[in-house]
Amino acid sequence: MKQLYLSCLFALLSIAISNAQELKDSFEVYFEFNKAVLKPNSKATIDSFLEVSKTRRLKVRVAGYTCEIGTDNYNMGLSEKRAISAFEYLKSTGEPEDKIELFFYGEKELKYGSGGKAENRRVFILFALEDDDRDTLLRSGCMEVFVEKGTFKPNKNKNIQFEYKTFPTANALKAANITMTDVNGKRYYTNGVAYFDAKFNGAALEPGKTVKIKLPAVGTSEDGFMLYTGVDQGGKIVWKPTGRSCGAIEKNGDCNTYNFDFQQTGYCGCLKPRACEEDCSEDPFGGLKSPDLKAADVRYSAAKTIAKIPTGMYKSDISGLKVDVVDDTNFEEDLDLCEQFTFGVVTEDWYPAYRSMKASQNIIMKTTDNSGNAQNGDANKTLRVMIPRSKVSGTQNPILLPGSRVTKGYIKWETSKYEQTKCLGPINCEYVVFDVPATGNYKLGEWNEVKAEAVAETYILKTRVIKSSTVLVGDKTSNYVYKAKNRSVKGKTRTKEYTLRDADEMKSLVVLVKNETAKGKKTYAEVTLGELKYKAKKKMYVMRKKSLKKVKDFSEMQVSKCK
Repeated sequence: MKQLYLSCLFALLSIAISNAQELKDSFEVYFEFNKAVLKPNSKATIDSFLEVSKTRRLKVRVAGYTCEIGTDNYNMGLSEKRAISAFEYLKSTGEPEDKIELFFYGEKELKYGSGGKAENRRVFILFALEDDDRDTLLRSGCMEVFVEKGTFKPNKNKNIQFEYKTFPTANALKAANITMTDVNGKRYYTNGVAYFDAKFNGAALEPGKTVKIKLPAVGTSEDGFMLYTGVDQGGKIVWKPTGRSCGAIEKNGDCNTYNFDFQQTGYCGCLKPRACEEDCSEDPFGGLKSPDLKAADVRYSAAKTIAKIPTGMYKSDISGLKVDVVDDTNFEEDLDLCEQFTFGVVTEDWYPAYRSMKASQNIIMKTTDNSGNAQNGDANKTLRVMIPRSKVSGTQNPILLPGSRVTKGYIKWETSKYEQTKCLGPINCEYVVFDVPATGNYKLGEWNEVKAEAVAETYILKTRVIKSSTVLVGDKTSNYVYKAKNRSVKGKTRTKEYTLRDADEMKSLVVLVKNETAKGKKTYAEVTLGELKYKAKKKMYVMRKKSLKKVKDFSEMQVSKCK
């Protein structure tokens, strides 16, 4: 019964060792006849085995035996004493008692037969050892590489030098000469790049099995990221597709990772093609994406012209202001002919770039406080304006001109032109982006760098009015107003004759004459050229004095023919 129990116990131990995939190492020490004292050479043998197995030893099994001389009961006790002798010595070396298993069998197992009496007087010691080729988990920060044993046969994991790292920043990628292009030159974004390598004695190894990689994700979870492998092309790393998706980002504790199998060494990355040619950002991790229309600092028009308002653009916080972005496609904020006459300004006064700018619309930010008072922007701040590409589809190089409201209420447009801000990221696929002074008023169009040809000045307006008047000429076709010049003839200035510029339709010109005497008397006249007498030979229009009207102030002028 005792022998059956011990056999079952030994079988269970063997199953446990096998399931744990442990290696076994064993030896025997021998005793004098009828003795249980451990010999010095036996102690030395035990010491040597303890030394070589110290980093891999899991537990120790000690079993005592005798030869067949003597009774069964006596031999069972003697085998127990011999096992205890080895057990106590193992303990004295520092081996934990809970890792030592003790067995004794008497003369039940005569391993060397009845003729081998001296060899049967023994203690059998078996070490259960950790496998030499073990599963290996490599970890650095959020990156993990799991290398199953046998991946690099015949080399064992414990003898291999592993290298593994990630490239979480643009500078890290640049320093490693890792590009965001594939083997054909197509450009990509990445959400994570890693490197894994295995060497034995300096020689590169190729895995026979897949390794499991947890690649830290730099950005947020998005569809479309595919697994690519790195290829050295002239000292730079370019990318080759595997045809496999990186899948969704998974949460691993405090880490967000892509988890995939990888049956090779070298570079791997989760890459996504650039959305368009305009998406030329140098940021390898995506750059600026579509604006958040729900953000507190964002306002937009019905046509989705978007303004990202900087802190300090207005004297008050924008949370307490009403800010409307208006696409002024009819140029209602520009001065028309009559308004220019009323304010007494020429087109170049309020729109100096008139001849260089082909405008398509104005973008006006109408801002008021809770009392309805208008608020102007601060030109020292920078506002980001985003315009849908569909609105500039016919323009090669769209620009914005900022404008500021003057005290009289109209907008004076600047000559400083602002070109689009390129290479920000996917946002450039949807929008033309401008970073401009935060005045809140902008003219959108295309700049004409070609200098305008000199305008012919062959028509003359002769007036029967007080000399040194101010003469404004407005073209109803183009809405352009200029100041007529005193005519020069043979070096003499004729102050009552003014040079008019040639127009496609001269009769569309409207003339405003304003005069103020030294005594403060104010008179004005508004006429169309079609109303005046025309002398064809001299190409001269003649204006009579009777056209003048008296006013106390020029703000009382009643102009209507300019409409």
